[in-house]
Amino acid sequence: MRRTLLLITNIILFFSSCGYNSSTYSPYLSKTKNIQFLVEQGKINWEKRVNIDEAYKSKLFLSKAYNLDPDNIEVAILYSRACHFIGHYFEKDRIKSDSTFSEGMDMAWDYVISTESFQEGSALSEGNDKEKIIAGIENISDDLIPLLYWWVENYSSYLMTKPVMDRLGNRDKIETALHKMLSIKPDFYYHGANRIFGELYSRLPGVDLIHAENNFKKSITGSPNYFATYVSRAEYFHTKNGDREKFIEDLQKVLNMDPTILPEVSPENLFEQEKAKILLSKEGSLFK
Repeated sequence: MRRTLLLITNIILFFSSCGYNSSTYSPYLSKTKNIQFLVEQGKINWEKRVNIDEAYKSKLFLSKAYNLDPDNIEVAILYSRACHFIGHYFEKDRIKSDSTFSEGMDMAWDYVISTESFQEGSALSEGNDKEKIIAGIENISDDLIPLLYWWVENYSSYLMTKPVMDRLGNRDKIETALHKMLSIKPDFYYHGANRIFGELYSRLPGVDLIHAENNFKKSITGSPNYFATYVSRAEYFHTKNGDREKFIEDLQKVLNMDPTILPEVSPENLFEQEKAKILLSKEGSLFK
């Protein structure tokens, strides 16, 4: 696809240099303008994502832009992020949230495995299919880290409600991706890799809870104003550890903080405050 687009661009430049008036008719340029419009609308609506209708509009525009330009990594990243945002905050029905997470993770994964760096890494492995996937993830280029992150976010969110064997069966891929992020950009999305590790290790049998605790601590130390880490620690780690006092402490801290302290994620922080209220209302049933 990338080679095809480059060829089309070269043809247009060739005719332009020969005096051909490409503005008279060019399906490619028309398509480009259409993509630009869809991306702009997706971004405009994304900035208003605190409103549920705007969030859905953003995902719709971005999905259409991605379908027209599946090699655009910027669109792919925001599209996958929008899927996670909607699945995490707006979809209350598990079937619908799973579908939204799947949409985000499938699109991101299709992009990742189509890249040269993934395919080169996979080809170097002489192992089975699973080992080839691991080798591909380990070899991906640095520019893919944001998209890899949102693949993991959607994937791990999808697996959170699945049987433990599903989580164990996909553990290697997720751990490899998270370690890759930590080795290249550990602070990406408010130390997100550590946060996901904390959630994962709180929910996996046979894993010492100290690993979950340490990862949550690293994420909070690095990004203390991102509310989701406190809420996740309360929901997954403190409930598993039976620490009612710490559960209340984390959630009350979130409720007492200003959600606009990080303007770029104030919608996320605002919704995490709502999650904190819901979890506190369930305190009695969570700690019987």
